[in-house]
Amino acid sequence: MIFGNKSVNTLRINTLLDKNGEVHFFKPVLRAGVGDAYVDNYNAGGVEYAIDQKTGIITMPGYRNGELKQIYHPGTDIKMVGYQIPLWSEVLDQVSKAARHIPGCRYVGWDVAITPTGVELIEGNHNPGYVCMEYFGEIGWYDKLKKYL
Repeated sequence: MIFGNKSVNTLRINTLLDKNGEVHFFKPVLRAGVGDAYVDNYNAGGVEYAIDQKTGIITMPGYRNGELKQIYHPGTDIKMVGYQIPLWSEVLDQVSKAARHIPGCRYVGWDVAITPTGVELIEGNHNPGYVCMEYFGEIGWYDKLKKYL
């Protein structure tokens, strides 16, 4: 996915593997770089967009510089709210398979790229940042997730 910048733009898909081996997805985001930055993460000036985990559609303005107001990708005229992430079902399938390969690490934040040739898993973070779980006005994720622990 290219949004007029130099970075690879990635998805962060958090998974939790429950005690029965089922994979649960939560709080997926698109991380998009801005301008000349070679990285896409929020701490490097990027913008994060909440994705509906069932449909793969960006649901609200992006979060950047402490503000939730990026309807359009900064520096472009690409409207992000309503944007359909390509290959969404394939993304979830690949991440689910990867999560089951490492049952000893039940909570993983997966970084995924959509390339011209398909879905590419970049890495699985065993201790991903927790900040993005509270962006976009959502709180209370511990209560939502503890039933799977």
